[in-house]
Amino acid sequence: MEDLKYKVLLVEDSEIERLAFERFVKNNNIPYDYIIAKSVAEGRRELAQNKFDIVISDHDIGDGTALDILNAANDTPVIVVTGAGDEETAIKTWKAGAYDYLVKDIDQNYLKAIPITVENAINHKMVEDKLQLLSGAIRSTEDSVFITNIQGEIIFVNKAFCKTYGYNEKEIIGQNSSILWIGKSQSENTRSVFQTRIAGGGCEIGFYHKRKDDSIFPVSLSRSIIKDANKKDVAIVGLARDISERLLVEEELRSTSLKLQNKIQTQKDFVIHTTETIQKLLDEGQTDKASTVISNFLEILKMNKDMDELHLSNFNFEELVSQIEMF
Repeated sequence: MEDLKYKVLLVEDSEIERLAFERFVKNNNIPYDYIIAKSVAEGRRELAQNKFDIVISDHDIGDGTALDILNAANDTPVIVVTGAGDEETAIKTWKAGAYDYLVKDIDQNYLKAIPITVENAINHKMVEDKLQLLSGAIRSTEDSVFITNIQGEIIFVNKAFCKTYGYNEKEIIGQNSSILWIGKSQSENTRSVFQTRIAGGGCEIGFYHKRKDDSIFPVSLSRSIIKDANKKDVAIVGLARDISERLLVEEELRSTSLKLQNKIQTQKDFVIHTTETIQKLLDEGQTDKASTVISNFLEILKMNKDMDELHLSNFNFEELVSQIEMF
């Protein structure tokens, strides 16, 4: 708290209580950058013009109550202070959205509880904001997110999950996550686990999952265990990504690679066969015929720039040599 300076709005119509608050903050070197409003109207005006980390409001104010301040505070945490510590008032303020409720006492000891209450309220707000941000990210991500309890029952799914798997929330919540996996009878002709390449040349394990309509599709799946404050496992987060298109691209790349290898091998065989034929003619002293073969070879290369269609069976060099010998 020493490194932080919270911006505080105090709404208090009692001059004695205002002075007590200021004296307490000053004497204890509490790092508050505070503004004091003496009425609901002033409090509303300050909330409309400034942003505060916390609001501390007396319950009964001359022109209204803390409930009026709560309505104007939006998402700013509010601590309600009152001289009447009845349970009904406390419940009413909590239901209205107050973070906490402090009771004034004659000796003003309640002031000692303000720093820790403010700290807890602000920390609570920060955690809530992070949870909302995380929840928004999970709900809006294009990957399928599902959360199960330790027993495997699904307790949360995002929109992407429903779109990918074909379930709505009511249908899938409470179901065991095993419903997503293909059964033994289905896995006879379909691998439940497979290996796929990823960027950088590495590999990852993929799985086959099942949609509501029983159609099967490949997913990249990661899981993380959620622990509570006592480091006890309480839930499991699953993140699944449909990789059907990626596998299709991989298959096309493999097919293209195989064609390229066949093309290169055909070229090698063609060149080797031509070279052997020419060497044979030269060894036999038939230089004219070797020259003719070379000329034909060069002509063939010009005519067949795309070697994919080139097959050795189309170029029987022995037959070609026999034809040359007739001349």
